[in-house]
Amino acid sequence: MLTNRVPVPANYRAEEDVKLSPPQKFNQNISDKVNTAILKGMELEPVNRPQTVREFRELLGLINQEVPLISSCGMDYRKLRNYLEQGKWREADEETRRVMLAVAKQENEGWLNYEHINNFPYEDLRTIDQLWVKYSDGKFGFSVQKRIYQGLGGTREHNQDIWEKFGDNVGWRKGGDWLYYKDITFDKKAPAGHLPQQEEKLKYYYSLHRRWKVWNRLPT
Repeated sequence: MLTNRVPVPANYRAEEDVKLSPPQKFNQNISDKVNTAILKGMELEPVNRPQTVREFRELLGLINQEVPLISSCGMDYRKLRNYLEQGKWREADEETRRVMLAVAKQENEGWLNYEHINNFPYEDLRTIDQLWVKYSDGKFGFSVQKRIYQGLGGTREHNQDIWEKFGDNVGWRKGGDWLYYKDITFDKKAPAGHLPQQEEKLKYYYSLHRRWKVWNRLPT
């Protein structure tokens, strides 16, 4: 109804490995929140779709549901929530980095390797992602980045062309060059998936590998 197009049926997408185009591609007046809700409602596997009318209403923003600040290790996410609620995107990005290092007990080292990410608690990653998604109206968050990357055909296997297309799509590249952290746009006017960022320099291969590890940890 919103796009005047009939979507590709789920069974055909499953058999032919056809990607579902986001509704915003055909109607730019669709908000990020509604776009995200529609895509969630059309997930390939029924178990990943909203299971109740209330859940779908929550995705559409018709029910103001607070994100439970759940942590497996007692991490306090109130500061992150407050930054996001106030639209302080740079502070929220830096706080995201801080809490993730603290959860993984890597504050002194200042970085996460594959083992740390593989063992990162589901509860904490889900809380961080849900906070970003909620207060950006579905525009920012790890799950948003994952959806965009997969929509471009991205998988866990490295493909430089797709990684560069992803960088262009979310605004991490300009004029064919990867941006430095200081050049990131900390504003809601930035492209969908632009935040959270956290990388000092974006072009290295490990950036994709590490970010895919984070995305892959997100609960379905």
